[in-house]
Amino acid sequence: MCGICGIIDQSKSLPLEARKELVIAMNKRLVHRGPDAEGIYSDKKFTIAMRRLSIVDTEGGNQPIFNETKDICIVFNGEIYNFKELRNRLIENGHTLKTSTDTEVLVHLYEDYGTDMLLMLKGMFAFCICDIKKGIYFIARDRFGEKPLYYHYKNRIFSFSSEVKSILENKNIERKLNHEALPYYLRTSLVPDPMTLFQNIHGLNAGQFILISDSGLEINSYFKPDFSVKNKFKTDEEAIECIEPLLEKSVQRQTIGDVPIGAFLSGGIDSSSIVALLQRQSSEPIKTFNVKFEDQAYDESRIAKKVAQYYGTDHHEIFVPNLDFDEDVFWNIIDHIGLPFRDSSAIPTHLISKEISKYTKVALSGDGGDEVFGGYDLYQWYQKILRVRKVGRPILQLANTFVSAAQSLPITDQLSIIRKLKRGLDTSLMHLEDIPIALNEMFSGNQIQKLLNHSRYSSEYPLLKKYPEGSQHWSDLRMIMYYRLKNTLPSNMLIKVDRMSMANSLEVRAPFLDPDLFDASLRLPDEMLLNNGQGKYILRKIMAKFLPREVFDHPKTGFNIPLYKYQNENFKRLAVSLLFEDNPWPDFFPQKELEKIYHLGMNTKKDTAKHSVFQSAHHLWMIMQLLGWAKRFNVQT
Repeated sequence: MCGICGIIDQSKSLPLEARKELVIAMNKRLVHRGPDAEGIYSDKKFTIAMRRLSIVDTEGGNQPIFNETKDICIVFNGEIYNFKELRNRLIENGHTLKTSTDTEVLVHLYEDYGTDMLLMLKGMFAFCICDIKKGIYFIARDRFGEKPLYYHYKNRIFSFSSEVKSILENKNIERKLNHEALPYYLRTSLVPDPMTLFQNIHGLNAGQFILISDSGLEINSYFKPDFSVKNKFKTDEEAIECIEPLLEKSVQRQTIGDVPIGAFLSGGIDSSSIVALLQRQSSEPIKTFNVKFEDQAYDESRIAKKVAQYYGTDHHEIFVPNLDFDEDVFWNIIDHIGLPFRDSSAIPTHLISKEISKYTKVALSGDGGDEVFGGYDLYQWYQKILRVRKVGRPILQLANTFVSAAQSLPITDQLSIIRKLKRGLDTSLMHLEDIPIALNEMFSGNQIQKLLNHSRYSSEYPLLKKYPEGSQHWSDLRMIMYYRLKNTLPSNMLIKVDRMSMANSLEVRAPFLDPDLFDASLRLPDEMLLNNGQGKYILRKIMAKFLPREVFDHPKTGFNIPLYKYQNENFKRLAVSLLFEDNPWPDFFPQKELEKIYHLGMNTKKDTAKHSVFQSAHHLWMIMQLLGWAKRFNVQT
């Protein structure tokens, strides 16, 4: 596990020493991702470097690593969980391997299989393989986007890194706002790859690879989720018989390494399942970790304690008082993500990662469980909206008119159900392809128009509406699951986990994202995902014998933070500074709109017919993150 970076200069316009100095500077920006060691290598056309967090073959695994003939080398970030089987195959093929690392396995796999090697890998990764003799550079990212890879390509100079701020060490790269990406951020709080909020800095899509040669740059996909699998499971028993051993195998695979392994334990089904399976495979008590905010709407820490006691884990709980906002955390999020980030659960993720890193370098998490087994409430809302649409557009429009009028009546002002009904009706009247976007909405289209009163902004979101050929035959549930898998998971959930954990030199692994397990989950019919209004039906059936009943009997809460209760004087001072006193884009947003966002964000403490506490607080947080990012990285409009 590490951070990687490099420059491939096909133009030969960048002097070797200057290129090397630049990559050294880029690599220094990644020290938190790998504090144990560093490596760098230069050739006529390229310089690559890495920082290492030593987990597998801690003594012999330094990078870059070469093949036997020294004409192919690699820098690699991630873990290949099936590398031992692949290593044995390579030895049978006649290769000589000098280390016990998964990194060296990748070099030789490329020799034998070329880019098809990607189909053999079970793990999380981003890497760059340099084929020196052929003048080919092969850059790839894992199926789901667990490990990051950003790049800039101009005038035949390709710069890449695990983090954006590393690429920005090149002062010749303009720090300009990507105006095409900004509406994505405001509408859904995420910017899907390959766009970022920086002009000309891109994120490589999950499941894709780049080939650079004398012919230029070519991007290809090697993994495309397809929910049209025909051989669906017929019975619960058949599904359990297939999936349960794959789930156990995934957890077992992800315990590879030469360091102790801990686990996140929120108290939800996903993390509790991983802890149960991990502890059942361990002869010693594993270390589990939970973060608890004071006065949360629903406190899952008591369930986490119950699971920890049930399995006798060495449990650690981090308590965070209300009004405990520290400005350093705000800037840490921006520094390590390199982009504005709406999801305030980055705060508890940062805090718990900091605590875990005191005990171990590796932890397992429950990320991906909702995407694989159908757990989000959003999935049910999507299906409800589609059912409502069958009533007919004229009736829905009439109902929407009445609800709009009701929002302004004093007698209904405190009834949040009116706001929810209004949003549901608005969404049901949209084009089908816009509904997933609306269900993930932060700022509405009308609010964005007021904020961005410029003709250059479009209300279209083509990247979020992109579905593969044949998807018209998928079920409604699989359509919304695909949206989350391809957009929210890599552009929000996995960014948060990777950056906040690696900021603390901690590697986080997600067993639910095992390729074999995912492929098997494609065979689950809808009723084994959502059943009688309850998500993750088959996972619940599998884990019922392994977990205490309390895990299944409480509402899903996620890793949430009561942001509106976190707004102390430090928070207020920072908000006023960024929005008004020291705004880096003073003429970009209308002053009255900023004042409205600030007022609602700081003063909405109860859901009403017009405003929700969550959205009001997070609208302010989003704008603070955006302007804080612009200030931190000197981004020009």
